[in-house]
Amino acid sequence: MNKKLFFAVLLILLSILLLAMHDKKKPEEIQTFSVDAVTEDEIKDELIIALFIENITKYVDHFYAEFYSGQIAVCNYEIDILEIIKNNSCINISFGVTPQIGAHNPLGYDVLSYSINSSGNAKLTKYEHIKNYPVPERFEEYIINPIEE
Repeated sequence: MNKKLFFAVLLILLSILLLAMHDKKKPEEIQTFSVDAVTEDEIKDELIIALFIENITKYVDHFYAEFYSGQIAVCNYEIDILEIIKNNSCINISFGVTPQIGAHNPLGYDVLSYSINSSGNAKLTKYEHIKNYPVPERFEEYIINPIEE
């Protein structure tokens, strides 16, 4: 009987431990674009990205033009809103962007920062190239100059 009681108590403690580990809050990830957006915050993030994607694409194309001659894609699902800060009368927003070549081949990771004034005029304030990704062999013919990190 003691053996059964011991295993029952052990099983209960193990169950409690597993539940506690499972319920432990994970750090929140900011998912900025989702075609399944349903909450107000998700829809706002989707809208912000949609309003900036044309401008982001223009600056990404300009940056990579001296390094890569092939087609570069900037997809809304590869853009993250990193930070939004209100500073006096301006709003500053930073986007993390992963430009793609071909189907799902990241070329780099860049951070674009904008300042938006009270009239709604957005100005790129900083473009940072953070990381390079290896170019797949089939796209190497489009490399003009390697990007220095």
